[in-house]
Amino acid sequence: MKSRLFPAALLLCAGLSGCADTRSGYPSLAPRPIEREVLQADAVPPVPATAPAPAAPSADIAQIVAGARTADAAFRAALEKARPAIEAGRSAPEGSEAWVAGQQAYSNADVARMPVADALAELDRRREAAVTAGDAAGGAAVAEALGELQQLHEAERALLAALMPA
Repeated sequence: MKSRLFPAALLLCAGLSGCADTRSGYPSLAPRPIEREVLQADAVPPVPATAPAPAAPSADIAQIVAGARTADAAFRAALEKARPAIEAGRSAPEGSEAWVAGQQAYSNADVARMPVADALAELDRRREAAVTAGDAAGGAAVAEALGELQQLHEAERALLAALMPA
């Protein structure tokens, strides 16, 4: 047992002896002349804060809402097209072709909901910008549009949830 410990202890001592080296000639950690100049230089003046962008005009908001309504109609059409495959997949054994086709149809219908969710996110960003800018009128217009799109979004979610088995 001693013969195994001796070489390990010898290696440890040899390794630690390198830490106690007293030689000089190593580079200094003090700042170099160029670094001293940089440290003494004047700081860059802060960039003035830019004014927040004004709230979007109501025509812009109306365009977003109209796009979401169009996307909702496309979702409903896609859902009706996918409904037979989804319903057939619900009653099929898990892993069967009909089940897989139903899962794919459901996923495709779920993806068709994304434009309304994207419009919601855009309106939320605009509402936040209006609040930050202190634009109460713009914030109210955006909040009204947000309410309408949230209803569309929830209705789409409910339609999809009704197609899934309990």
